[in-house]
Amino acid sequence: MHHPGSKRQTRAMAEAIVRVQLLLVVPLALLLIGVAVMRGGGWLALLPPASLLLLGHARLVCRFQFNSWFGAVGNLGLLVAATAMVTLVVGPILGLYRTVTVLSGSMRPTFSPGDMIVVSPEPMRALRVGDVITFMTPTAGHPVETHRVVSILRSGSDPIVKTKGDANNTIDPWQAELHGSTVWRYRFRLPALGYPLLALRSRWVHLGFTLLLPVLLALWGLGRLWLPSRRNALTNA
Repeated sequence: MHHPGSKRQTRAMAEAIVRVQLLLVVPLALLLIGVAVMRGGGWLALLPPASLLLLGHARLVCRFQFNSWFGAVGNLGLLVAATAMVTLVVGPILGLYRTVTVLSGSMRPTFSPGDMIVVSPEPMRALRVGDVITFMTPTAGHPVETHRVVSILRSGSDPIVKTKGDANNTIDPWQAELHGSTVWRYRFRLPALGYPLLALRSRWVHLGFTLLLPVLLALWGLGRLWLPSRRNALTNA
């Protein structure tokens, strides 16, 4: 015969495992789906296992429901923080994609000031007229620009291109030479997410959100995971 206290401890441990999986499995599955959608081709093979991860975890969450809205909201906050960390840090570090904040309106209506756009690497040989690419302009300071290719003056390993903003009446006053084996091509935009990210880059906001907030959320989450089981153990002692 099982002791009621041991059953409660077993369920609390199972709920803790589900919550830990929530913070690990879901961001990983979302990252795999994003990579598959952006890369296409053979990368689409990642969609079935990533989808199965999400569906399987959804069944676990339904089986071990959270005891309160407060706990559910807290775990949702931890999930958002973990997903944001994976999306904004891990993906760019691995070279899967980059995020760029749009500061000018030269590419309206494709994207607008304040949008965050996602670009991913593509083989240089696949470059075509009409592609929207992110590159360093051959001007003072070499600022990064994202414009549409209107002509390819020289093909090969280091092509020379002419570019133009969709909203501009004239082509750009430069001929950009692209280097390397890949070019960063525009994939999609996230409307109005660029300005919040710019705000996060300020020193104190950056420290607060990247250091203090994750630590507080992690401590709060660990407390939610383990303190209930400790209280149950003391009650049953």
